[in-house]
Amino acid sequence: MFYLLPKQNKIKELLRKNGIDGAIVSSPENFHYTTGFASHQHTVSRQPMFSSVVMTNSDSEKSHVIAMDFEVPALKEKMQDFVVKKYDTWVGVREWEEIVSTKEKERPDSFETSIDVLIKTVKDLDLGNKTIGIELDFLSFNYYNILREKFPEANFVNISDLFILARSIKTEEEIEMFRTLTRIQDEALYHACQFVNIGASEKQVAHEYRKHVMASGICTPSSWSMFNTGTNSSRLCLPSDRIIKDGDIFKFDGGVNAEFDFYTTDTSRSWIIGNKHPALSALKDRLYESQRKMIEAAKPGLPINELFNIGFNHVKEKYSCYHRGHLGHSISMGPQTAEAPFINAKETRPLEAGMILCIEVPCYISGIGGFNIEDMILITPEGCEVLTYRTPHYL
Repeated sequence: MFYLLPKQNKIKELLRKNGIDGAIVSSPENFHYTTGFASHQHTVSRQPMFSSVVMTNSDSEKSHVIAMDFEVPALKEKMQDFVVKKYDTWVGVREWEEIVSTKEKERPDSFETSIDVLIKTVKDLDLGNKTIGIELDFLSFNYYNILREKFPEANFVNISDLFILARSIKTEEEIEMFRTLTRIQDEALYHACQFVNIGASEKQVAHEYRKHVMASGICTPSSWSMFNTGTNSSRLCLPSDRIIKDGDIFKFDGGVNAEFDFYTTDTSRSWIIGNKHPALSALKDRLYESQRKMIEAAKPGLPINELFNIGFNHVKEKYSCYHRGHLGHSISMGPQTAEAPFINAKETRPLEAGMILCIEVPCYISGIGGFNIEDMILITPEGCEVLTYRTPHYL
């Protein structure tokens, strides 16, 4: 597990720029992004009532973390810059003196729930009648209604996109973590590609990849990682017992997860096995050329839609039937791998140093199979750096 610094000040700056007085952070990944540490039960259960952060937009005012009593000691060790508050749970945490004396300490008759503590915290921070940012893309309708009921004078606004915006530019420590994750993923994929042979099964290749990733002791294989051959390579499906045959396209699309740190990777390789059909070879070459052109052009200041046009038009010149909604995306924290900005024809945002993007040029053919040529890159001040360079696109 990596230790990452909290990024609450990035969020507070965005709150100020957007005229938002404070925020309630509810999703596990943005709880981690804000505090630099994951809440275990929150992560496992993905329910807003398990943990949350309440903050004002002031850098001088400490943010408040609300967590279950069983977890508070662990969080306090990590969260020196936060006020950590507990609520009562079914765990029934007792004090040592109670065990020794066999006498129960006097407590209120009713449990103090996470909502109870949240209400007090919002009031303590004087946010009850202010503009409060919440993650509407994560919260359930019922939980949102509870907030509206408890704070009828508050103006709630959705800040889900503000987190995506903040996460699109990586800090130096995030960049180093991605270097580590992509190295482990790439080394495991390079190992697994040695087993991509006629007669091997999808599951056998997947096993070699997963085994190699797990041996790192740092991350785990993405559960959605696909190892598919033949017509399976044009589908979204997990590895099966299907055997690699002569002339098949074998496609990998997946990555690794940093477990409770949420960060994830996304890369793809597509290999034609054995005797190659000339038309398939020509198509793959064109897709690969297009992706390389995009990588060569990527640098700060280039509008993202121009980057899309470079790759799309190069394929389209030779294959008039080619159609694709996007040719890549930003990536940071799960559970999704693709997040804004997307490399498409409408995104005019310029590339910025510190972005980590997945550059992909796919083509899928019904009844035949599919290609995806995908690498992760880091936008640097001078251009870009390919992070997933160890595994070849051609075997």
